[in-house]
Amino acid sequence: MSYDAVVEQVRSVPEEYLDDISRYIKNLMSGKRKKKSPGLREFYGALKIEGDPLEIQKQMRDEWD
Repeated sequence: MSYDAVVEQVRSVPEEYLDDISRYIKNLMSGKRKKKSPGLREFYGALKIEGDPLEIQKQMRDEWD
C-alpha cells in the first residue's frame, strides 16, 4: 500500500472520525505498544502443553482443582 492510497482513504473518512485516526497514528509513531499477552500461560499457570491431547485435558482440569 502506498502513502497516496492511505491519504485517499483518510480523505474519504467522515470528519468526526479524524480525531480518532490522528490519535491512532500518534500511538503508532510514539512506539508505545502494549506488552504481548503471555497467552494461555496466564490462565493455566504451570501447565505443560505438550504431548497427548487426553493428558493435556487432564492437566487442564487438574489446574482448576
